[in-house]
Amino acid sequence: MIFPRLITAILGIPLIIFTVFWGGIPFFVIMSGIVFMSLREYFILSSHAKYASQPLIGTLIGLFLFMSVFLNGTKLGPLVENQGTAAVITLIMAIVFLREIIRGRADKAIERLGVTFLGVFFIPWTLGHFILIRSMRPGGMEYVYFLFIVIWLLDTGAYAVGKKIGKIQLSPISPKKTLEGGIGGVAVGMLAAVLCRIVFMRDLLSVGEAAMLGFVISVVAQFSDFAESILKRDAGVKDSAELLPGHGGILDRFDSFLFTAPFLYYYLSIVKGL
Repeated sequence: MIFPRLITAILGIPLIIFTVFWGGIPFFVIMSGIVFMSLREYFILSSHAKYASQPLIGTLIGLFLFMSVFLNGTKLGPLVENQGTAAVITLIMAIVFLREIIRGRADKAIERLGVTFLGVFFIPWTLGHFILIRSMRPGGMEYVYFLFIVIWLLDTGAYAVGKKIGKIQLSPISPKKTLEGGIGGVAVGMLAAVLCRIVFMRDLLSVGEAAMLGFVISVVAQFSDFAESILKRDAGVKDSAELLPGHGGILDRFDSFLFTAPFLYYYLSIVKGL
């Protein structure tokens, strides 16, 4: 298990590092690929769970929503007074309902609408906050690195501690996750956040603020992981896919970011005024 996970990390981490550094179009492209694959896996999960949905339209409009978030961070954003994404959300609702009207039958319409809307907003909208963080000045690049490092290390810490001394089950949703592993992950996440501050974020965060963010991100990341796990349990599968050796699918690898990226963005924009 360790070797496949290591190979995946060796191939994936440099790609993330370089695209975050470049920002702009390269980062948008790699994140769009992650959103596309995650949406694909989500709709496969929904089919395993025997739910009706609109997978093709859901994937396309999900990518459209993600693109609108990216465009709001460019010169086009001020031209529409940053209402572009709000307009896209309204358009998305109309498109999904239009598909049902064209279909001409009302059976399971609420199910298709609900499952499709959940996928569109659960994945593209939340991961779109990565784009918003990266476009922040100052420190957008550093904050994205910060989030990746904290979550990667807390995942490793939670796994190692849970495997070594874990006994108390944290939730039936993820039977192998333990309270001891969760606490270990939080401790490692806080340490990783402080180390980030010391190494490359001295002008952006105080030590106390870094530790606080490390704590909250670590807790929210584990909640975010459970949020994806409940979908997998409903579908009766262990992983969202078998794409990444040792990690499952793309959605499995990025589930911890689904709520942490929005949390960090709103903290930075509201509390720090970036």
